Amino acid sequence: MMRPVRLLPLLVLILPGCAQWERPGATPQMRDAALARCEAAAYNAARPENVRVMTDRGGWVPGTRECKGDGDKRRCRETQGYWRPASYGLRDQNAPVREAIVEDCMRQDGWVLK
Repeated sequence: MMRPVRLLPLLVLILPGCAQWERPGATPQMRDAALARCEAAAYNAARPENVRVMTDRGGWVPGTRECKGDGDKRRCRETQGYWRPASYGLRDQNAPVREAIVEDCMRQDGWVLK
């Protein structure tokens, strides 16, 4: 149940125009510099660690039968079922840690996410 809460900072940071870091009297250049510093510190503290994860478990896809028309004009088309293999991809398991480090670093410097 805590995993979605951990992803919230990432979603807020990657959605352009929805929210940004602000601090009274700070310029966008100051914000960018602080964010770059915090991101670098987070990267050094929690390097990417990609793990292979299943993205789709695959399974049997049943065939279909589609019929059109009535009576003598009724025509049906059938498709065969087939086995769809599982799909795999990579996920950086340290991404949530880096996001938390960046957020903590920015807040400690007086930035507020608005």
